[in-house]
Amino acid sequence: MQAGEGAPRRTGGGGSRRRVVVSDDDDGEGECVSGKRSRRAVIDPGDEDDEEESVALRPRADDGLAIGLEEDDASIRLLQGRPQDVIKHTLGKCERITAKLRSALTEAAKLVSHAEVQAACQMAGSNKDQMLCPYQVVGVNFLLLLYRKRLGGAILADEMGLGKTVQAIAFLALIKHLDGDAGPHLIVTPASVLENWQRELEKWCPAFTVIPFHGNERSAFKDELLSAARSDKPPPFHVFLTGYSLFERKSAASKDDRSMLRKWKWSCIVMDEAHLLKDRTSYRNRNLKSLARRACHRLMITGTPLQNDLQELWSLLEFTMPAIFTNCEFDAILDNRNGRRVLTADNIDLIKQIQAILSPFVLRRVKAAVMDQLTPKLQKVESVDMVESQDVAYREALVEYRQSFTSSCPQRQVSSIFTQLRKLANHPLLVRRIYTNNDVEKLAKRCFQHGIFGSECTLERIVEELSSYNDYTLHKLCCTHGMLASHSKLRDKDALESAKCQLLVKLLPHLQSAGHRPLIFSQWTGMLDILEWVLQVMNLSYRRLDGSTQVCERQSLVDDFNKELDIFAFLLSTRAGGQGLNLTGADTVIIHDVDFNPQMDRQAEDRCHRIGQSKSVTVYRLVTKSTVDENIFGIAQRKLVLDAVLEGDVSSSSPSADEDERTMGQILSMILS
Repeated sequence: MQAGEGAPRRTGGGGSRRRVVVSDDDDGEGECVSGKRSRRAVIDPGDEDDEEESVALRPRADDGLAIGLEEDDASIRLLQGRPQDVIKHTLGKCERITAKLRSALTEAAKLVSHAEVQAACQMAGSNKDQMLCPYQVVGVNFLLLLYRKRLGGAILADEMGLGKTVQAIAFLALIKHLDGDAGPHLIVTPASVLENWQRELEKWCPAFTVIPFHGNERSAFKDELLSAARSDKPPPFHVFLTGYSLFERKSAASKDDRSMLRKWKWSCIVMDEAHLLKDRTSYRNRNLKSLARRACHRLMITGTPLQNDLQELWSLLEFTMPAIFTNCEFDAILDNRNGRRVLTADNIDLIKQIQAILSPFVLRRVKAAVMDQLTPKLQKVESVDMVESQDVAYREALVEYRQSFTSSCPQRQVSSIFTQLRKLANHPLLVRRIYTNNDVEKLAKRCFQHGIFGSECTLERIVEELSSYNDYTLHKLCCTHGMLASHSKLRDKDALESAKCQLLVKLLPHLQSAGHRPLIFSQWTGMLDILEWVLQVMNLSYRRLDGSTQVCERQSLVDDFNKELDIFAFLLSTRAGGQGLNLTGADTVIIHDVDFNPQMDRQAEDRCHRIGQSKSVTVYRLVTKSTVDENIFGIAQRKLVLDAVLEGDVSSSSPSADEDERTMGQILSMILS
């Protein structure tokens, strides 16, 4: 297939700016309490796309290359309810597939060379900026082998910063060049990397016609695409590029768009940051799966395939290759969702089984193994003592919560208490202590008089609203509206009244004088607001990116920072700024508040420790002593043990039984007793 002459224009990185509403990158203050989003989409059968759930995903027709995957349905049904037998059954299938793949390689199977990649991408051989590393050529061959063997999919799980995007694009170019498969292909990515994918497609595959279906571009292409979808003509594009938000929204327009996508038979569906599909019950997952079941091949790209437990990895495998992985309750084998049994010394046999299952379908390389010349990365944990006012606030909160907390408290109350303690451990301005109830009532009256919340908002409603604000938000309200300035109680020194900000006051000037440039990450936009204030007080230049930053502005911010050396720091939210961005202009990473999920912080680190980095990278993790911060950091470190399963390390670095991860409730029971 060739894109028609009347195809919509192919756009590159220099296209017009677009405004996109971001639904999956917002950085609400409550979202990271347990290492997961608090606003997770929940299945609503009434809103789900009208799909026939009985339609099964099948590999393409056997042309002599395919590996047989057909199963006796009766035998599979017999295994349901016996998860251990399902694992053994799946292991047997994977061992047979592995043997056939190895046989294909030893039978003089022709491997694709870098020269063929260049020919497929129509690249000039002398262009040093478009040269794949040897390990990337291996990755492309891995993807091509599984594609030609009709396995239905693959997971490219290289560590972050190793160029997975380029490998995926080269793979799409090769199957067009060598196998005559010109698509159409669907690429789904987070909002934060849509423009980067568009730019890389333009760079590596200029012959591809790409439809960037997001933001204002959607309306520009909608009529022509609908007309093409209703006709019998080939799609007027090679690649359809869109964001996950298309599969999350329940609006009529989004449902119509998804219905349009189902009218085409997709060759390959590529899902970037595929760990976002780890929850098989989510609305996003179900909508994408209904589309993916019609595709010939599915490619999952993720630098963090193990974010919390092996159940989530199994979910990705099931999504990618359902003909191989049956729907079993993997939890029953692991005992709990933290995978504790798998990681103990008594379960080495099971670990080896899991590794054997993963090996044919998941390609995982780490930087240390494939990039001898990659600059070193130094990890530092800075444990800091609370400043006096912060210590007083934290202890007062402990006293207050001891009176109300019991082991039978509902989860919502547990989460609320834990979040308040986390905020105090990071900065006391994230709660309300300085502004009294009397101050709030005075501010509410002034807001009511000046109609700041609208003419229809009652005084009582304004009081209720302001009562939920923290000290910094009330201060910001006063500063934003000049008539309230006299009520502002905060001064510049208040911005520095936390242990971590005191450390930054000492650390940042030292970094600047030594020519270093830091990325500063926080999970909360409220904390980023305070950090902005700190940088302003210190007269340090910076840029900022979080979930509210428009997609069309994100790449420009990244480019400005990488090019303009006089910009000292970059403030980013861990969720929105920790995925896909290339910020090699920095050589220092400061994780202001650690995440329950260590993979989120590792993604943040690799914004600058990646291909193209010429300097050594130092990562600082800030932990406040004698607070819940220490508990969260300990949990995150123990979760990293899960990565050893995927990378083949079955050493005894696993936590013992008395080091089991504690839930928020258990942590509170310990510190409030």
